[in-house]
Amino acid sequence: MKQTNRFWKIIFVTLFTTMVVISGILFFLWQTLTEEQIHAVTTITNDHSLYIISAIFIFAFVAFAGLEFIFIAYIEPLKKISAEASMIYSSNPSHRLNITGNKDIKNLSSVINDFADMFENLNKNITQQILVARKETEKERNLLAAIMAELPQGVIICNTSGRILLFNSLAKKIFTKETSSNTAEYFIGLGRSIFHLIDKELIAHAVEEIEEHLNNGRQSVASYFFTPIYTGRLISIETTPVLDQSNLMTGFILTFQDMSDDIDRYENINQTLLSFKQMLGNNILQEGSVVSDIVKQTDKELSRDFKLINEKYLHMSSFILDSTLNKLPLTTLSLSYFLSSLQKRLWDENGINLNLLNNDTDTRILADTYSFTVALVFLLVNLSEFTTQNEFDLETSTQKKEIWFDIKWQGNTASPPQIKNILSKKIRGLPSFGYVLKQNRAEFEIIAHNNQACSQVRIKAKSQLKYSSTRENRPAVMAASRPEFYDFDLFDIKDANFDLLDTSLKNITYTVFDTETTGLNTDGGDEIIAIAAVRIVNNRIVYQDIFEELVDPKRDIPMESYKIHGINYEMVAGKKDINTILPVFKKFTSDTVFVGHNIAFDMKMLKNKEKATHIKFLNPVLDTLLLSAILHPLHEQHDMENIAKRLGVNIIGRHTALGDAIATAEIFLKLLPILNSNGVLTLKDAIKASKKTYYSRLKY
Repeated sequence: MKQTNRFWKIIFVTLFTTMVVISGILFFLWQTLTEEQIHAVTTITNDHSLYIISAIFIFAFVAFAGLEFIFIAYIEPLKKISAEASMIYSSNPSHRLNITGNKDIKNLSSVINDFADMFENLNKNITQQILVARKETEKERNLLAAIMAELPQGVIICNTSGRILLFNSLAKKIFTKETSSNTAEYFIGLGRSIFHLIDKELIAHAVEEIEEHLNNGRQSVASYFFTPIYTGRLISIETTPVLDQSNLMTGFILTFQDMSDDIDRYENINQTLLSFKQMLGNNILQEGSVVSDIVKQTDKELSRDFKLINEKYLHMSSFILDSTLNKLPLTTLSLSYFLSSLQKRLWDENGINLNLLNNDTDTRILADTYSFTVALVFLLVNLSEFTTQNEFDLETSTQKKEIWFDIKWQGNTASPPQIKNILSKKIRGLPSFGYVLKQNRAEFEIIAHNNQACSQVRIKAKSQLKYSSTRENRPAVMAASRPEFYDFDLFDIKDANFDLLDTSLKNITYTVFDTETTGLNTDGGDEIIAIAAVRIVNNRIVYQDIFEELVDPKRDIPMESYKIHGINYEMVAGKKDINTILPVFKKFTSDTVFVGHNIAFDMKMLKNKEKATHIKFLNPVLDTLLLSAILHPLHEQHDMENIAKRLGVNIIGRHTALGDAIATAEIFLKLLPILNSNGVLTLKDAIKASKKTYYSRLKY
């Protein structure tokens, strides 16, 4: 119902009340009349009824015409002035009033337009002064941005909820496959969750380790781990906390290095040295046998020389491997602390009792804390399943530069093939058990007296390297000490279990999208041929985080549709079909609110594909058409062009999916302050208000 009806409601109530009062007065007067007076009134009424009825109709017509004139000349122009004046100061300073009405209304409009001119000029002057004042700062910001973009390490900064606040080009390259970023299934962008890229358990472990270091008052608190990612690469990750002035963690910095080449290089060196060792050993044995025959084992000095050569080779081989190993993302940690943590985790999570024997408090192990712990837990859990035992003994011993972990148990035994099979089993969030040991430079050995029974296994891990320097963890980053080149507003946005409906419209992450189709008949076989989207994060459009795909509709495209969007069948033939596109689009839009113009049509097209794709979009939805109708009820045109014109938005690429999506996003951001000034503050308010508009009744 239009707001203009409110005026007529008031008029109707006023007239009705007046008629009731007049009727009451006439009724009481009628009761006081004598019979002669009543007869006289009745006679006059009967004789002149036509005149009386005509007078009543003339009075009603004059009253209605007068009220209509008052409404058109005074009431309606005032409503338009109120609506359009708020548009000037909240969204579009270039907008001017063009109100028809009486002379006073026109004068008022002229005065408001004069003030609007002053406001726009003042706005431009202030903007110009700000640009001049920030010119030097902008140079420094650009320099910092260029340095960040070209750092030799990938960098991602997140808040405590894991939302990405900043990333550089190398980080994007590491987490992006060879295909373009907008077609990858793992999206990296502002406001997105880092847990879509890296297993949450890995980061949670790093954060727990950091918090423990902070509680113990340590200065070097960074945590390291390595993990394979979906692109097939193995990366080393350093996690450094960002602390506020109260020394509380407000976020964390992840720095990445691709370790795949280093791992391969280590393996090649290792294999080459092993081959050379085998060849050298064979040659030494052969030469030693020949010499032994010649000198008849009388020349012991020559034999000692061969032995010395072998020892020097082993020493040099160990030095080369250790030097190479020093580049890998392994850190030294206290063996005692490592074992006690392992013991506690096994009992708390799996109910397995681990008896620690010969626990050396001075020894330090070289390993990745998280993956090596998970590997040992994984091994013991599998052994427990094979043997139905829940108690194991773990004896540690130091052998040169290795630490041996001997795991023993009593009772039921396990077969060697059964235990060997554990090496190929996958660990959640990590590769296979054997691969994890390999990356930790550890070896696995089955201790069995025969091929049928086994009650002991051994893991050989590295102790702290003799030739490597201790890797110093980085200190925490103090937020107050950061150069004031960037404003990380997202640090203050939390992902706690809040009710999205009660969240402020300005604090929501949106996906603004649009589709192009073969036609407008949603139930008559028309198909999506293009879909595009852009995200709004922290109340601004992230133009780099877009989704744009052409879709093969598996049918022809009518000429009438081609004339609108310019997409013909040759352009979409051979492209991915909707069954392939929609799962990727769902990942792109996860944890966001949908925004579109006349979005009911687009949502209907998506809903039609639920059965075929098994993809259901449950995102909350806002429509700029409905929002415009809420805010500007006196305007009859709420198509994209007219809304954009009122709000001062330039549409580039009309009737292309991406062009319309970006234009809708710009319109939505212009509407937000007007919504807030009208008391529409939360998502619940916006949805509730949208349902009251006439356009919300449109169905597809």
